[in-house]
Amino acid sequence: MRLLATLVLAAAAGCAGAEAMTGTSAGPAAAPPTRHELGLNPGEAMAFEVRLAGVLAGEAQLAVGEIGEVDGKKAIVVRSHAATAGAAALIKKISDDATTTIDLESGRPLTLETLVIHGDKQISATATFKGSTAVVKYQRTGDPIAKAVTLDFRGAPVHDAHTAMAQLRGWKGKKGETRTVYVVGGRRLWRIDLTYAGEESIGSALGNRRAVVFDGKSYRARNDMTIDGTKPARTFKVWLSDDADRVPLKVTAATELGDISMDLLDYQR
Repeated sequence: MRLLATLVLAAAAGCAGAEAMTGTSAGPAAAPPTRHELGLNPGEAMAFEVRLAGVLAGEAQLAVGEIGEVDGKKAIVVRSHAATAGAAALIKKISDDATTTIDLESGRPLTLETLVIHGDKQISATATFKGSTAVVKYQRTGDPIAKAVTLDFRGAPVHDAHTAMAQLRGWKGKKGETRTVYVVGGRRLWRIDLTYAGEESIGSALGNRRAVVFDGKSYRARNDMTIDGTKPARTFKVWLSDDADRVPLKVTAATELGDISMDLLDYQR
């Protein structure tokens, strides 16, 4: 759910994106953005609703803190919460909370804390990012101690869902241009390819807005950065407001359970 709430929330982990049977011949990774732009507005907050086949299934919120300092570095904290809602919550209560501390200069994560509750089970995890590696520690209900895994991005910039979302919002691409971001989602590594599809008008809670549109695919990746060819690609589409704020207006994906859409309900600066 977090990536429907943060990439903008669309494809790297959890239930984000669709397991569309599109094949996994991803080809070489496109170049990452060459110029860092934060893609976050200190003090902003946004809320979304998630619908499955047109029926309310979840809700999500994201909030950005004010600029502070962590270990001598200027940093900012982003928090997100996503949970089942409506009839889906009556079937099973699922929630996902995440907090990321982000290095303001590089736009990359310093630390990540998550808690996922799935019915009567839960998984807590922390990640510490240094250079192009991430050390992820996670513990499931019933585990006596936390387990750890180290992900090595081999020199590529390392991101989590929140900083990947910020990268998307900060990217001013050209039509047809594609960028690649590698993301830690849970204890897995994902490759996300985003293509700037163009601009169009879209209805939203903020009224009719001009939007920039991105087509995305995510692939489960191995620790050596190659694509896991046994898993199908996940596909999604993102609309951001075509203005300085680049507010996430809508995300859609097609799944075997039906079409998923995430729509902005409220945005505050």
